[in-house]
Amino acid sequence: MADKLKLIAYLSGGYPTMDKSVEMAKLYVAGGCDAIEWNFPPRDPHMEANYIAEKMAAARQQCDDYSVYMERLVRFKEKEPQAEVIPMLYQETVLDIGALRLAAYLKENGMDTVITADISAPDILEVFDQYGIMIAPFVSFQMEEKAVVRAVESRGFVYMQAMPTAAERTPDFDWDTLKNCVETLRRRGVRCPIYCGGGIRTAEDVALIRRSGGDGFFLGSSLMEYYDDPVQLMAVMRAFRKAASGE
Repeated sequence: MADKLKLIAYLSGGYPTMDKSVEMAKLYVAGGCDAIEWNFPPRDPHMEANYIAEKMAAARQQCDDYSVYMERLVRFKEKEPQAEVIPMLYQETVLDIGALRLAAYLKENGMDTVITADISAPDILEVFDQYGIMIAPFVSFQMEEKAVVRAVESRGFVYMQAMPTAAERTPDFDWDTLKNCVETLRRRGVRCPIYCGGGIRTAEDVALIRRSGGDGFFLGSSLMEYYDDPVQLMAVMRAFRKAASGE
C-alpha cells in the first residue's frame, strides 16, 4: 500500500457539453488530482450505474463522433502536458473507432493504459499488445476467476470494486470484503497497483481503502455533482487530497 493514495478523478467526456467537460478536466488538474479517468461515451453503457449512464447518453446526444472526442483530448493534453489521462473504453467504442487507429492514437499521445470492463475480442487485445497498450482489468467482490487471472497478468494496474452495490449493501454485509479481496489478489500474485472505485463519497471511504491495502481510488459522482459549483468542487477535492495523504 502506498503512503499517499493515488486520487483519480472520473470525467464523463462530452458532458454536459464538450467544452464544459474539458473545462472540468482543467479544474481537476487545478484541484490536485493525480490522474483523470476520461470516458468516451458508448452507445450502451451496460456496466454503469444510472447516474453515470445518463451522463453518457446526454454526451452522445451532444456529439456521437469519436473523432471529436479524440481531438479535444489531444488539445487538452497539449495545454496540460503533465496531466495523466487514463481513457475508459467499452469494446463497442474500440470497434467504432478501429483498434489500429485507436492504439496508434493512444501511443502517440502518451496514454499506455486504458480502463475497460468488457474488452475481450482477441483481435483488439492483439493490436493493443502490439502497441504496448495495457488494459486495467476490473475485479468485483465476486472475484471471478477470469478477472483474477487478468489482474495477475496486468502490467498496468487493477481496478478493484471499492464499495458494495445497492443489492450487496445488506445489514450483514462484511465490511472487510475489500480487504479480503485485496489480500487475495496479492496472494495470487498481483504486483501492480490496486486502485479502488465505485461509490466512494467520504473521507471515511478513503480510510477504508487505506486500511484494506489499496493503492489509490477513483472519484466519480462525488465530484460530478459539483460541475456547476467550481468553488465547492475545489473544496471537496482538497478534502479528498487530505484523505489520500492519510490526514
